[in-house]
Amino acid sequence: MHAGLAFLIGILATIAAFLFYAAISGTTYYGLAVSVELTLGITLIIVALIVAVIFYVGVKAQFKRVKTGKEALIGAVGVATTDLKPKGEIRVMGEFWEATAKNTEIVVGQEVEVVGMDGMLLVVKLAEQKA
Repeated sequence: MHAGLAFLIGILATIAAFLFYAAISGTTYYGLAVSVELTLGITLIIVALIVAVIFYVGVKAQFKRVKTGKEALIGAVGVATTDLKPKGEIRVMGEFWEATAKNTEIVVGQEVEVVGMDGMLLVVKLAEQKA
């Protein structure tokens, strides 16, 4: 698909360049007026730019990090729904998870950050307060 978009961008830019050249040199294609050639050239350049933006967004999306599963949970911030002494329950990304606190006890309502997973059990620590 990306190769097709890149090809389309090239075709549109080439046609626009020919139209601009024809308008500047005074040559008319198919009996078009110079103003029509300029208008078509500008329109084709705008369409080529829109397609180029779509192309850029598509290529950029291929290099994004995975946003599901374990990769999305680690680093996420949640709230303790029960005391974690060291095990308890937290709510993170809209879901309730069983969790274990790393090196500390956490009370209800404190923000926690997920630092790892042990099977289906999340390993959490207290979230750092932002100033």
